[in-house]
Amino acid sequence: MISNAKLLILIKEFKDGTCSETLFYQKLTELITAELHCSRASLWLYRDALLDEIIAIDLFDAPSGKHFSEIRLHEDDFLPYFDAMRNDGGIDAAVAMEHPATKCFNDAYFEPNDIVSLLDVGIRYNGQLVGVFCCENVAEIMVWTDEQKAYLEQAGKLITFALKPLLQQRFAALFAS
Repeated sequence: MISNAKLLILIKEFKDGTCSETLFYQKLTELITAELHCSRASLWLYRDALLDEIIAIDLFDAPSGKHFSEIRLHEDDFLPYFDAMRNDGGIDAAVAMEHPATKCFNDAYFEPNDIVSLLDVGIRYNGQLVGVFCCENVAEIMVWTDEQKAYLEQAGKLITFALKPLLQQRFAALFAS
């Protein structure tokens, strides 16, 4: 069974100021990769309330041990994905290259990175979609379990607590009413 204990400890460290913002994001994606036994995990936030661009805060690639950030995806280039996230709040694509919402990534992203499976869960703040946790598996298909999905959804809920000031600032227009 996947436990939230390590995630809660990490969030406490961040809130207490004993973990820098950059280190928090890196530890977060490393933890999710380890807990879900996948190849890659990333945290993405929408640029603003328009939800037409999403920016990687941190992407951890376990096979290489490297972290990446500031990758930007725009709705104009990946409309099926953006529509699915807005409408469904998540995507479970064991065979990502065939999924209607994710096959738009085949040439530009999946093939060059050997990504086979994808699990994306929307992060909501005050009921509004503000970001995405993304897990990917390379080389072999991963059928995501209900436990993995529940863990990632819970992580999304918990992360809004840690990121509350950032989310309030970035999405102020949504919450002004």
